[in-house]
Amino acid sequence: MPPIAFLHTHVLVVVLFLLLFTVKAVLLFLNKREALNSVRSKTKVLDMVFGTLILLTGGYLLFLYNGGTPTWLIVKIVLVLAAIPLGIVGIKRENKALTGLSLFIFLYVYGVAETKSLAMHKDKPADHLSTVTPAADAVETGDASLNNPTDSAPEEIVAALSETQLANTKAIYTQVCANCHGSDGAKGMGGATNLKESNLSLNDRMIVIEKGRGLMPGFGDKLTRQETEALAAYTTTLKQSN
Repeated sequence: MPPIAFLHTHVLVVVLFLLLFTVKAVLLFLNKREALNSVRSKTKVLDMVFGTLILLTGGYLLFLYNGGTPTWLIVKIVLVLAAIPLGIVGIKRENKALTGLSLFIFLYVYGVAETKSLAMHKDKPADHLSTVTPAADAVETGDASLNNPTDSAPEEIVAALSETQLANTKAIYTQVCANCHGSDGAKGMGGATNLKESNLSLNDRMIVIEKGRGLMPGFGDKLTRQETEALAAYTTTLKQSN
């Protein structure tokens, strides 16, 4: 089974587990003990299957994760390993405190996974990087080719970037791309394209960056047009590097 299939399976199992756990938690909080016991008796096997699949698929995806493991991911794993038994024990003993704590942890973990931040704050690269862009610089230098990057070769666009602009572009790549594609473009986490082998044109790369593709989200609302152009051109240099 390819990595992308494992990722889909992991997400599906987690969602099903959380839905089932939430239903039982609600019944417990509403003191619907008879209904809760009925649901528990019918879902014992599912609880075991879902719990096992979460650990197996999650463990495999972690195994495929290349490079340093970020803090948020380590915390997520620890919390999930704690929340699953807490939830099972809480429901089994009809303990509202344990059940509520487990539910809170699951919700927090979901937020961490979505934002990749322990503070559940999703950074916007364009918010803190330099506002100087290739197109703006072109106006000052008279380099009209940068106003329409599709008229220029990617290497020409990269070469035209100032030292500061290139550093900003690399910082954007590190923040929004490297987690799945790797610092050298060859990582392929979660089915991400190997950028060293990609034959996409500059324009196609820009479209993918802006609109996303497959599991990759679009960054059109987070990056300026000029940042997208520079980033697309930069990814072509990864194919050339050894």
